[in-house]
Amino acid sequence: MTQLTYNEAFDPYHAAFRFLRLHLACDVTARVPFDTIRILDFYLLFPFRLQSMKLFSQDTSWRKVSKSYEEQAPYGAMPDDNIVFSRMEPFQRAAASSLVISGYLAPKAWDQNEVQFTKEAIPDALRLRCSELNARMSDVVEILCQIKARYPLGGRDGLKDRTGLLEYRYDPV
Repeated sequence: MTQLTYNEAFDPYHAAFRFLRLHLACDVTARVPFDTIRILDFYLLFPFRLQSMKLFSQDTSWRKVSKSYEEQAPYGAMPDDNIVFSRMEPFQRAAASSLVISGYLAPKAWDQNEVQFTKEAIPDALRLRCSELNARMSDVVEILCQIKARYPLGGRDGLKDRTGLLEYRYDPV
């Protein structure tokens, strides 16, 4: 894919950085389906798009937080969420593969299309940069951690269904 302008969504190095941000913020130590991380990554990058997610009734206040990030929307028109999300996948997969090779993700989990961060120490400078950005967006990061903890991935009313980013109808029940 040839790009004329830079977009973080299509940068595997930036995706790896975002995965580390999610890991440090939400304490992703247990195995998590890769699609869950992909969805959280999408909303970390585009927090203003959280408004379109079907939320539990007690979580509707998150739309106000999402709306406060609308100024981060790119200056040009972007395709709808599904198209951007699907175009991000190869870059997210490359990022995860790179983190496996670097020792930050468990290879056995990755072989099963899951993400499990290892106990490999993240360099202090990188950890500090992740913490700074997470603190700057603490409201969104907290929402994403809540989504990871409380919203199941598959099935009707799961994360796939509520976001509309992935097909859920063929999930095992």
